[in-house]
Amino acid sequence: MKNFGTTLRTVAALAALAGVVALAGCATAEQNMAEQNKLHLVAGKQLQASGPNYQFCEVALFYGTTPENAVANFYNPTGVENCSPEQFAQIEKDKEQIVKGMGARDAFLNPSRQWTWDEFWVYEVGDIQQFGPVKMAYMGVVPVAVMKAAVGAGHYHPGQISRNNKYLFKKGSTVYLLDMPDGKVLVMQSWTNFTNKGETAANLKDLGSQFKLLPPGWKFRTKVLDRDLTVHAPAPNYLAWVTQDEFNNTYQGCGYDAACNYVP
Repeated sequence: MKNFGTTLRTVAALAALAGVVALAGCATAEQNMAEQNKLHLVAGKQLQASGPNYQFCEVALFYGTTPENAVANFYNPTGVENCSPEQFAQIEKDKEQIVKGMGARDAFLNPSRQWTWDEFWVYEVGDIQQFGPVKMAYMGVVPVAVMKAAVGAGHYHPGQISRNNKYLFKKGSTVYLLDMPDGKVLVMQSWTNFTNKGETAANLKDLGSQFKLLPPGWKFRTKVLDRDLTVHAPAPNYLAWVTQDEFNNTYQGCGYDAACNYVP
């Protein structure tokens, strides 16, 4: 825990600046997001990782003065380190210390999970921080209200999250899809057995028989790709349509915009 304590001390001044100066007064969520990116992004820095089943977790730190202007800074270890369930348990244990040390109002902890893509690129990356035993990179910021809609509003409620990254699912790979009644398709980007204890990479294909809360008209299916599928939210705002299912597996939408090179 020596590195953890040292990291928190060295970032305390910056966190205080972010929480007190940049996010003071009547700033909007959009202004606070811009300020957080200014504080944390590192010019020219990028990350790349290979999968599938790269294991990770996330820490989202909340800053702001009101529910309307609160923003969440997302830190993720992908391309830096991995995050096992045991390491995530330590981060959970340290949550109060993390929030206090980073000068945040609160934090959302996304449990250990595994990516489904074959290749991954992040084109805007920021500073590295250590949370418990895991080093993570700043990978973006979203309004807290938007984040809650995307991943915390009772599941199956796609919301937009700004992030400049790209997923590649290679030809011949199996993808896990949720078909929506309007023709849009949600592609599983990561899965976790934190909620659904029996879930594994090998039995994701069987999820269709386990869903109890799928909205009317929604369907789960698997597909072996006959060509590469890429998913990259379009410029200039890089707004990805993201949601979770009832087991907290995460999906990104195709058919909303030009994010996907085709709708699978």
